[in-house]
Amino acid sequence: MATEGTPHQGLEYIASRTYGSHLSLVCYTNAADSLSDSSTYASLTQPATANGYAPITLDGTWSFTNGTVTYLKAGANPRWTATGTWGATVNGMAMVDIANGKLLHFRDNAVPFVAANLKKLEADITTLVSP
Repeated sequence: MATEGTPHQGLEYIASRTYGSHLSLVCYTNAADSLSDSSTYASLTQPATANGYAPITLDGTWSFTNGTVTYLKAGANPRWTATGTWGATVNGMAMVDIANGKLLHFRDNAVPFVAANLKKLEADITTLVSP
């Protein structure tokens, strides 16, 4: 027995209220290791939307089991495909709520991404939200 806690039902409810189709993925050009626990949506420097870069709406299926969130989208992981060179090197990607100006998760890329025509940058949601 516990004297306090958040049961599975509560964890599922909290997760379902946080994640959903209102979320998007964005790239950022901030220097590696420059974001922190105090970073906000306004802290992100995003490349210009020209040449195939634009936020990606996470409109797949979200599921919640005991507070664990999974995301499934038919086909490949969310990705950007460059139609030319982007204005800046992308050093990471973030999950955001654009409408409410909230930064949920961020992850620096293992290797900076320099776009060229038809080059792809793919996001693995599981990796992005993992600690």
